[in-house]
Amino acid sequence: MQIILVSHGSFSKGLYETMEMVLGPQKKLSYVGLYPKEGIDTLKENIEKEFNKAESGEEILVLTDLFYGSPFNAVVQLMNKYDIYHLTGINVPLLMEILIMRNNGKNAEEICAEAMKLAGSTVQDVRKYLEDMMEIGEEDDEECETSF
Repeated sequence: MQIILVSHGSFSKGLYETMEMVLGPQKKLSYVGLYPKEGIDTLKENIEKEFNKAESGEEILVLTDLFYGSPFNAVVQLMNKYDIYHLTGINVPLLMEILIMRNNGKNAEEICAEAMKLAGSTVQDVRKYLEDMMEIGEEDDEECETSF
């Protein structure tokens, strides 16, 4: 399965480089960015170049940065011509999970379904998380004191 990251500016390149740091080199992972002074037609051409790198019959999963942004719209327009899967709102933890699922043999449909389940957990309110952990720690301390 070919996975293509598409974003405004160099965000997709940053995601790509981050995954290489965290998970090591990734085959069939590429990126396309939309830069100032480029139009949506140029972006679509660059995305199509990546589509054409896929083998015949190979699934393509496109991950875009922003719902209704120009990269999103370019991919949606291409969905009329290409049979692809498309998720938007990508972030580092979700991309990592997607790559792990792909490397474990899941297909694009399975990955999309699982990614939607995981999406909400990829953003955390750290202040609240730490407060909750402190409360759990206090409860554990109380249980230890009463068990003696």
